[in-house]
Formats: sequence, structure tokens, C-alpha cells
Amino acid sequence: MTEYWMVIKLEPKMRRKIREELRKMYMTLAGESWLMEKKGLKYIPAIINSAYAYGEKEVEEAKKNPYVSYLMSKVNAVIKKYPDNIRVDPKTWRRGLKFFWPVEVFEIKEVKDELETLLTKTFFSKDNPEDRMIAEEYIRRTGVSCQEEHLTPEQRIAYRIDFMNGFMKEWGKFFKEVYEIYKQHNVKMWLHIEGV
Repeated sequence: MTEYWMVIKLEPKMRRKIREELRKMYMTLAGESWLMEKKGLKYIPAIINSAYAYGEKEVEEAKKNPYVSYLMSKVNAVIKKYPDNIRVDPKTWRRGLKFFWPVEVFEIKEVKDELETLLTKTFFSKDNPEDRMIAEEYIRRTGVSCQEEHLTPEQRIAYRIDFMNGFMKEWGKFFKEVYEIYKQHNVKMWLHIEGV
């Protein structure tokens, strides 16, 4: 099965210790940006979705998103041809265009606010019928996990809601850690998604 990870592209002249620390940092992409959007987040899902875009057509489509456009007006997102272990440009069968978001994107007020929300808010409640429906949809999209096989449908929904809340926090922790390393060492780095 193909997995996609949000990873960090490092500037070439980075100290080895920092490079090694950052190479261990990644976040598995499991389609959770739609969950963030369901809960009103706009900018962080735009970063994730545009970073997933690959090839000229997908990149051009991502640039039409008003939140992506806004972020691009504030920071210098890099769009360049880059190899991906899984995907190739279907027109040329070579490297395709990709988005690279500079970590400075977390200094934009709207993104900073959403990051704080990811870190502090519990997004989904087991008592909220709408959240339960979102959990059911997530189960339909991803299938039943090994940990959920033995559970009743009600227990599965409760388990998935706990999982979704935990995963949202993990995204927040990942982004915060990356940003803190950037601030501490003042090094250039970019977020992007690659297939592994």
C-alpha cells in the first residue's frame, strides 16, 4: 500500500546534527485534511492539500484555492519539478511540479491561530450526532482497522472519534516542532509531501 508523508526539505548547508533530527520528523498523510475542513480550519488544510498536488495540472488547480493564493501572497512558496517515489507526471513520465511551503508560513496570523487550535482544541465529541456521522464516513473511507475489528459499530465510532482527536493533535505537534527548530536554529526548510 502506498503511503504519503509530509516531510521537510532542508537547505543544503545545514548542520549535520539538525539535519539528522529533521530527517526523523514526518507526518503520515491519511486524508485528514477533510476532517480539519469539516471543523472550520482553512489554511492548514490548504497547505496539506496543495503540498499533495503533483504535476502541472494539480498544482495549477491547487493555486486556485483562495487560501493557497492568500498564503502564496504572504510567503514564498516554491513550485518546482521534483521526483516523487510513487507519482510521475503522466505527460512526460518524469519529475512533476510540486509545492514546497517554507516553514515561515507558520508566522502568518491565520495559520498560527489554526496551529494553536490543533494543539488545544478537542474537535470531535462522542455525544455529538454530527461528529458521529463524520466518524462513520471516516470509517467508510479508510475501512475498519485491525484494532476496530472486534468492536461493535458503536464502539468503533467511539474509538474512531478518539483516534481523530489524537491525530489532529499530532498534526499540531508536528508543525509546532518543525517551527520551533526553525526558530531555534534559523535554518531554511520547506514542507512537502512525498510517496514512500
